[in-house]
Amino acid sequence: MVKQLRIAYLCGTNGWGGLEMNQLKNALWMQNRGHFVKVFCLENSPIHKAAKENNLPLALITKHKNHYDFIKAFQLLSLLKKDKIEQLIFRATFDSSIASSISFLSRGKIKVHFFMEMEFGASKKQFFRTIRYAYFSTWNCPLEYLKNQVLENSRVKPEKINVIPSGLNFNSISSNDKLASRILLDLPTSDFLIGIVGRIDIKKGQLLALKALLLLKEIDFKLVLVGEETPDSPRFYLKEIKLFIQENKLEKKVLFLPFQKEAMEVFNAFDWTLMSSDSETFGMVTIESMAQGTPVIGSNAGGTPELLEGGKVGLLFETKNEIDLAEKIKSAIQNPKRFSKELLRNSIEKFNHVKVCEAVERVLRN
Repeated sequence: MVKQLRIAYLCGTNGWGGLEMNQLKNALWMQNRGHFVKVFCLENSPIHKAAKENNLPLALITKHKNHYDFIKAFQLLSLLKKDKIEQLIFRATFDSSIASSISFLSRGKIKVHFFMEMEFGASKKQFFRTIRYAYFSTWNCPLEYLKNQVLENSRVKPEKINVIPSGLNFNSISSNDKLASRILLDLPTSDFLIGIVGRIDIKKGQLLALKALLLLKEIDFKLVLVGEETPDSPRFYLKEIKLFIQENKLEKKVLFLPFQKEAMEVFNAFDWTLMSSDSETFGMVTIESMAQGTPVIGSNAGGTPELLEGGKVGLLFETKNEIDLAEKIKSAIQNPKRFSKELLRNSIEKFNHVKVCEAVERVLRN
């Protein structure tokens, strides 16, 4: 019988992006594998609501400071001890100070594990960060290039650093054929569709894709923009997008879809998925699309080149270059079956959530 782990998932943020979603998904998967799991989060935060919907055990915490909030650390430690927690997992760098305090105050009895979600923008070798990171039991990166960033830009001991990707439940793959998914989503049934999935945001590069589309005006295909604006953000970018479409008479070439809960149906409806963003640390959209068997055109930056194996299982374009992007889109349309579904799915088998959970268990037990 596998020994049960007692794990706390700490999330002191109010966001609901990939970071928080990955935290929740891993908590659910580990609970389903028989471990004691509890989510420690802010009241009425998105992860609080999602954890309640999924019947995950919860403990509510109050907002802590970014640095040296020892009062909140003592309060959190008390809650952790009450549940006999042995392992604490966190993903947000905002939680790193209080997490290291838990390791210190518990005298190492509670092991603290950081699962990295964002790139290092600069050197993190400052004295206070070196001390803080020393209290982490492990530092876990989703891709090799991030591990190399940590080794280069911090003083974290190499033996503490692991590569554990964010996982994907392959059971969520749509069994529909492409036509059925398009009908379900009210998309054109016979057009060649290239889609962008993600929030309407300047960093996601929808406008760059439209500029590439303008260069390909004579080629018969449609661009589908799936997503909504970031809540509470100024609504200038969507207006800019719609103005560009209007001014360049692209109304018949561009389709809009709101956020879809059934993401795999969306990928199944596309002929290709486009990741037009400047850079993605770890593009869940990329592996979701590939799991569904839909090939990806992605920016040659961040984690995308590693996910697409340098162009062996997808197309890479020069970041922020609409001319090169247009060339790659043209190439995709001319050779739509360049990458088989079998090739794509085999290339991302390492992201299967079962393998990811096994890797997390090994790290926590060691």
